[in-house]
Amino acid sequence: MTQPSPPPGAQADTDGTIDLSLAGAKDALPLAKDALSPPRSSNAIELSVVTMGSASLSSLSPTLGSAVLEEAADDEAQMMSLPASSEGRSSFATSSSRSSAVCMSPFTTRSRTPRQIMRELTIEVLPALLVSVAGSVLAGYILGQIQDSPAFKQVPALFIMATVLLNLKSNIELNMSARLSTLANLGVFDDKEEGIRAMRSNMELLLLQSTIVGASVGLISSVLSLLPGKRATGDGFWEEAAVLMASGIGCSVVGGAVIGSLVILTVSASHACGVDPDNIGTPIAASFGDMSTLLILGGLASVLVHAVDTPWPLLTAVGFGIFGVFLLRIVRENHQMAHHFGRGWLPLVYAAVTSSAAGVIVEKCASRFPGMPALVPVINGIGGNIGTVFASRVSTSLHRNRGSHDSEHRLVMVVLLVINIPVQVAFLAMRRFVDPALTVSPGFLLAYTAATVVHGLAVLVLGRAACTYLWARGYDPDDYVNPFVTGTGDMLGTFLLAVVFIVAGGSDV
Repeated sequence: MTQPSPPPGAQADTDGTIDLSLAGAKDALPLAKDALSPPRSSNAIELSVVTMGSASLSSLSPTLGSAVLEEAADDEAQMMSLPASSEGRSSFATSSSRSSAVCMSPFTTRSRTPRQIMRELTIEVLPALLVSVAGSVLAGYILGQIQDSPAFKQVPALFIMATVLLNLKSNIELNMSARLSTLANLGVFDDKEEGIRAMRSNMELLLLQSTIVGASVGLISSVLSLLPGKRATGDGFWEEAAVLMASGIGCSVVGGAVIGSLVILTVSASHACGVDPDNIGTPIAASFGDMSTLLILGGLASVLVHAVDTPWPLLTAVGFGIFGVFLLRIVRENHQMAHHFGRGWLPLVYAAVTSSAAGVIVEKCASRFPGMPALVPVINGIGGNIGTVFASRVSTSLHRNRGSHDSEHRLVMVVLLVINIPVQVAFLAMRRFVDPALTVSPGFLLAYTAATVVHGLAVLVLGRAACTYLWARGYDPDDYVNPFVTGTGDMLGTFLLAVVFIVAGGSDV
């Protein structure tokens, strides 16, 4: 029989047996552990197998056997260090993190130097932020165009709908992007069937949430249209209410399908190309989400307003409502996504309230500082995007049980904060180039830069603190953190921008 070759550091006796000496045990430890460690399908099974293997090794070398057992026990302790209450976390994520460690994406498993991390963030995040700025500017332009359309003039409550719908719909799309990015980083997309199942389940959840958001916004807009000064209760109220309900649900569902498909394509393509989807998923969803929502709302409302005296608006609303009931049944029967449906609604309400407060600040300051409204989507958009990018990365790290890498998180915070500054300043320079009549004083530039630093630092700290706090209490940060970050960021950014204009003495840009 062929004798096995000795591992590194071991000496073969003349009788053919292998003498695992103390000196060779240290060198042989990694090889022995790799040979004994089975796939991580279960922590208990892994520990028991390694334990039995170490017992066999103990008969050859007590030092080597005890070393393998000790290291296996350390690995088990790390795997079991997750908080006890984790029913709110994704079934995809928890199963993947325990059973598919070997399938994780290369950029999530390799050890990276600070220089590599900085290069990755600069190459991947910076273009996404520039796209998000362009998306925010275009969304503002589109809103300015559709507000003069006959539909918005005939049904003024569409203005209320547009503001609230943009915020709520954007946040549920950001949550979907964060969930899929986490699953991609955990290796779920490496299995084609598991990846398709995850995409389909998240799309179904997004469409259900979109239906509920659209119906809620339509109802709120209809009620607010009855306030004094908006309209008088009487002729035409129910017809306009049907238009608002149909426009809200239709825009939310159709827009959700479009952006959901874009998110799936972005996450899948970035994962296949070795790009971290956490870095680009949320900015892309945010930038294109606002534009698509406004375009769909303007087009759908125009069609429905022309048919206001027909049953079509009501039939459209009822049809989307039936579709929502169908989606509710599908999601509730999906054990991997059902728990996500009832979670994360409070942060959405918080984001809507804080963003509305930010809108009040803009309305009060716009007459005194005409240049302020143009800068609000920039400071809030860029700051919110770096906050959601960072929160998505922290959430992925927690799902992979790597939440203790404080040094890497601090480095990412610094890099994102540094990236934020030139993008903000570049937008001011672009505005000055497009319209030479505008002036940017040195005092305004200094105050604006300071405000962007404070705003960016605040959303980054909030994102990390919220992820850590929620994870420690058994909640999935992907379902909760983004609305808190964007809502707080909108209110803080608008307030800081108002302070900048006051400090700069009313300088306009």
